[in-house]
Amino acid sequence: MDVMNVTTVSNGSSVVMPATEQVCDAHCRAILTTAYSVVLFGGTVGTVMMTHLMFKRNSQSAIATIIINIIVLHSLLLISLPFRLSYYLSAVWKLGSFTCRMVSAVIYAHMYLTFVFYVAIVILRLLIYFKKLQTQQLQKFHAVALSTIIWMAGSFIFLLIFFLQYGTDPSHTEQQRCFEFHRSLNCRDIIIINYSIIAIMMTTVLVLFLIELVVILRLIKAYWPDMWAHQEYRAQIKSFFFLLVIVVCFIPHHAFRVYFIQNYPEQENSKLILYNEICVALTAFCCLDMLCFVGGVIH
Repeated sequence: MDVMNVTTVSNGSSVVMPATEQVCDAHCRAILTTAYSVVLFGGTVGTVMMTHLMFKRNSQSAIATIIINIIVLHSLLLISLPFRLSYYLSAVWKLGSFTCRMVSAVIYAHMYLTFVFYVAIVILRLLIYFKKLQTQQLQKFHAVALSTIIWMAGSFIFLLIFFLQYGTDPSHTEQQRCFEFHRSLNCRDIIIINYSIIAIMMTTVLVLFLIELVVILRLIKAYWPDMWAHQEYRAQIKSFFFLLVIVVCFIPHHAFRVYFIQNYPEQENSKLILYNEICVALTAFCCLDMLCFVGGVIH
């Protein structure tokens, strides 16, 4: 399968020649269709059930407010998945370049905003554990204010990157094709943004993961063998679960991203495209987190 030929000039811009074939072939589309179908079904079930539980409990805690934000993010991603599935099933995009860019951008906006809310939960619980923040001081309106700031900042970055730079190359307007914005990685600004995001995410996760491990080990030592009877221990286990979701769903995409940037398009290897798309699809599996909570995997 021929992948488009790309010529990179010295100033960091690129000239992209259209490919003669689909970048994502039938095998690629079958894998992605299966992955997104699992996410759509499991994510929808988990999100609906978790929403029902949240409204039933009517919790006023700050953590509950952040969880509601995550549910909203999952819902937005799930709404966009039928568009992806229809494209991978038919191999034809009929909704125009703007809709393609929007649907493509949603999965990245979902990933990074979900990451921020996960980290917010972990940090808040760590602050409470280390007595830097009292539970009584953490009211619902604090979480609402924090959520508003995150949404506003995220929306600004979303508009700045995905609407002013991401996918604006004229080659992306080709009819009946979609989700091939990896071509933008030939732009120096996009490469710098990607490396910066990767460094920030990797560092944040590593630091929080190590701190959380130390905290959990201390709690096990203090409460053994009745750890699960203590709310403090259960809270840290839930935080650790969110970190595991980040490690399993988000980190592979960013780790492979480094290799992808360095080797595409020099190798013109279609398998790189497939592996990159699989890693992107893997980020959507974080929508199953609510199903894990509802199903009792994490109590």
